[in-house]
Amino acid sequence: MPSDGGATACRVVRGPIELPVRSPAALAVRGDSVDVVLNDDGKPRTSSFATTPVPSASASMPPAAREPVEGPTSPGYPVACALSADRVFCADRTGAVHRTTREGGGDRLVASSRTGSRIAGAALGGNHTALGYLASRQTSEGWVSEAWLAVDDEAPVRLSEDGAGATSLVLAPRKASVVALAVDARAALTALHVRPVTFEGHALLGEDSVVFVGGPGDHRTAGALALPPSGPGWALLPIAKDMASFGMALVRLDEPVHVDEPVVWSMYPNGLDPAAVATATEAGRIWVARVRPQGPEPGSTRVLEMGSITPEGTFAARDVVASSSKMTDVALAADAHGALWAAWVDAAGSWLERVVCR
Repeated sequence: MPSDGGATACRVVRGPIELPVRSPAALAVRGDSVDVVLNDDGKPRTSSFATTPVPSASASMPPAAREPVEGPTSPGYPVACALSADRVFCADRTGAVHRTTREGGGDRLVASSRTGSRIAGAALGGNHTALGYLASRQTSEGWVSEAWLAVDDEAPVRLSEDGAGATSLVLAPRKASVVALAVDARAALTALHVRPVTFEGHALLGEDSVVFVGGPGDHRTAGALALPPSGPGWALLPIAKDMASFGMALVRLDEPVHVDEPVVWSMYPNGLDPAAVATATEAGRIWVARVRPQGPEPGSTRVLEMGSITPEGTFAARDVVASSSKMTDVALAADAHGALWAAWVDAAGSWLERVVCR
């Protein structure tokens, strides 16, 4: 339950808004609007919503209401598109990755990813487009899933070191560089790899650091990165802590990062694979949206919980803002008015809410 005020900790000021494609969302705030990019089988479908000033709370204000989509919905593809500067990357059902504008123009095939695997994007050095994806490579040990990186129109380079694999990948900008966070989930252990990338005429890979090693993990589990403008960053990974408990590991990321960084746990009432998590930074504060079970009983309803990361690296829960029996694939963005936009997918479709938390 929320730790600091129950239902008053956050309030939904708009939504839930039903989205036109049943797909995980990629969110980007641009000026006075937020773009919601959905994956229509390799083609981006973008909807924009105004980020107007947040109205003051009052007893006479009607509660936010569900907004049904206008017109029919399409099934989409269950892999989120990735955003990088003014470009969008969307994988289709074959694993081919398309690069387009936000409006879907100039479609070009730029990579071949593992079918059904996540892709990642980030702006590198201000105006270079970085794409991260997973691909299979045959080694002496058999076929291995690895992380790859493509910058602009350069030939892709392998992010994964020899002997290491990757089952999910996240990219996030940090000053003039990009930080790559790769999860390597195996039957015996799960390793969290962090690697910086800079651009000096071409992409330069920094040292690969294993910042956290946990127990066996689900290959669908993805981490999240929180990299504020100053101070340490954080890598978040929902995973079993031991045979009897499950939680979110918050791993500190200094600059430069170190092997075996400090970790703080925030526990869940039960296990959940995969357990979606997303972050957004607003006015120096790191916000987290995570999907967790509501209670310890098997098959418990899933809830979307909002919280923040304290300077000590602990997760401070704020409120539960949505619930569903099959909630997955959360995304989060912060607008200039201090409001948060959270998107998720459940059995009924794809949804978006605007939330204000104190």
